Amino acid sequence: MDKKIEKKISKLRKELIKYNDQYYNSDTSEVSDLHFDKKLKELSFLEKKNPELQDSTSPTINIGAKINETDLISTFYHRYKMYSIQNTYSKKELMIWKKKISKYVHSLSFVCEPKYDGVSINLIYQNGLLTNAVTRGDGEKGEDVTRNIKTIKYVPFKLRGNNYPTYIEIRGEIFIPINNFIEINKKRIKNGQNPYANPRNTASGTLKIHDHQEVRKRDLFCIAFHVVGNNLPFDTQYEAIKYIKYWGFQIPEPARFCRNIKEVFHFIDFWEVCQNKLPYQTDGIVIKVNEYQKQSILGFTNKYPRWAIAYKFRQELHETKLLSITYQVGRTGIITPVANVVPVLITGTTIKRVALYNDSFIQKMGIHYGDRLLLEKGGNIIPKVTEINIKKRPNQTVPVFFLKKCPSCNSILMRKNELFYCTNQNCSSKRIEQIIHFVSVMNIKKIGRKMINKLYKKGFLYSFYDLYELKKEELLKIEGIKEKLACGILNNIEKSKENPYYRVLFSLGIHHVGEYISKKLTENFLDINSLMHANYNHLISIYGIGKKIAKSIITYFSITEHQYIVKMLIKYGLHISKCTIPIPIIKYSCIKGKSFVFTGKLSCMTRNEAKNIVELLGGTVYNTVNNKINFIVVGKNFGSKLKKSIKRNHIKILKEHVFLNMLKKEKNQFFHNCQ
Repeated sequence: MDKKIEKKISKLRKELIKYNDQYYNSDTSEVSDLHFDKKLKELSFLEKKNPELQDSTSPTINIGAKINETDLISTFYHRYKMYSIQNTYSKKELMIWKKKISKYVHSLSFVCEPKYDGVSINLIYQNGLLTNAVTRGDGEKGEDVTRNIKTIKYVPFKLRGNNYPTYIEIRGEIFIPINNFIEINKKRIKNGQNPYANPRNTASGTLKIHDHQEVRKRDLFCIAFHVVGNNLPFDTQYEAIKYIKYWGFQIPEPARFCRNIKEVFHFIDFWEVCQNKLPYQTDGIVIKVNEYQKQSILGFTNKYPRWAIAYKFRQELHETKLLSITYQVGRTGIITPVANVVPVLITGTTIKRVALYNDSFIQKMGIHYGDRLLLEKGGNIIPKVTEINIKKRPNQTVPVFFLKKCPSCNSILMRKNELFYCTNQNCSSKRIEQIIHFVSVMNIKKIGRKMINKLYKKGFLYSFYDLYELKKEELLKIEGIKEKLACGILNNIEKSKENPYYRVLFSLGIHHVGEYISKKLTENFLDINSLMHANYNHLISIYGIGKKIAKSIITYFSITEHQYIVKMLIKYGLHISKCTIPIPIIKYSCIKGKSFVFTGKLSCMTRNEAKNIVELLGGTVYNTVNNKINFIVVGKNFGSKLKKSIKRNHIKILKEHVFLNMLKKEKNQFFHNCQ
């Protein structure tokens, strides 16, 4: 056996599995679809030539990527497997496909539909009612995202009419319209966050958000185009689309019936010109055999239906010259490289700067100073480097190597995974970005990036809490600020003190703690003091808080300067608590240091309120029964937790009135509603 071939196959599999994981689980993509498909084709060729090296885990066989199964995601097994679609990039390849299937079925007609660049979804209806919405995942099982899908106005809760089977699956695509995507990125840039790379990844990430109101704001779109089930009232794809529309869905516009492959080619030529006129992103055409009977004869491979194929449009590449690379310092210290290029016009926009993501991307692309870069717009929106024109590389040039020191403060950079960080707490760029983030989150108007830079350089701002010490005479020393503007800025700074607790927490800029996580934390910790002293086990017991977030919170509050920042925000009167009454210090408590779990409904408060009180008194509350539990509190309609607790001798069972008496002894003011 040729060891070189074996090594090549192994390398290709690892690369493709990594790209799949990035695309499906991390909502990122380092490579273009064309590059991915070339690699996949090469691997498929090598595997067929060397069948002894076949592997059931190969990306040539498996669909999508392995699902990251956590306690935050409900996994759902598909009744009918969800397949991928094979890609082709030329009419010649399309003719090869047509000739291949013509060996098994004759007199073919086709349906052509736009290929939407979004997230595949399976919508399950029983007796006409939506019961589950599941992502494709690995084809066998996906993530149950029903609650988020129900926020999409284009997905009917109930099918219209009555001409449908008792059980039916509607397959479609979820995506973000281009204008929505642009607005989301504008908001992220304003908040000091990196813009999303493309609409497809943003839609995928949105479906995983646990804040359903945030999902609703993003106004996702759904197009439905396929039906799976028994006793269907039609027997062609073209009829199916008409029924899907009648049942209340948006359908592919336009979907074209083609009597032969020649008409398919005409539609491809038409759509290649017209595709950019839609308000959402398409990247090709899906061609399907129209008759279900013929689809059934053709069947499926492990990965694809043999009766369908995607013709993907090759994006035009635009060549430009790399002039220089600048390195941006984010508020958390992440260093992001950006290529400055000779301005080039791509689909109506002049591109001068292109993100290079990280050091791994630069090294993988093999970028040299002075290179000719080939650019495309990811999703026709965000420019990205796709290739290097090696033939035009200057003789006297050197490869690009990442900085060793921070471009702002000259501190040695620390590498973590694929990213470089400046760890200097006094780095001026980090501090300015932190102030910009604070101002954005706290919605302090009339003070922007340029003004913050000027105030910092003048020495009037060093940390964001210094905003609350700003004087009018200091503002008037800044070029462009007059009396009226100075008064307006000071008034807006004062107004920001009215922001709720969760926004103040979000404004601190804790790594991985955005708006949604801030809300989760303030629901579980009634004041910032209890959050600052929370331990790791307590944090990860909260639904939505994972290991990475928990470690980030603990690390942030372990730094003396951050503790001082909180102290100063308290001094200036910002809301750092949900409580409207002072919290007494309990020196001796039978709850402090003890762990609780609740089961059933409490009569005079919600379980979340009870949880908050226990935590204020120094206790910990878990969602599940484990070896650390000291007490289980039993309410009405209790569940299986009680049975599990009885088997563990160390857990003491408390009926609700006993639990309330325990709390009343220590904190009577919380229970005036229970008297």
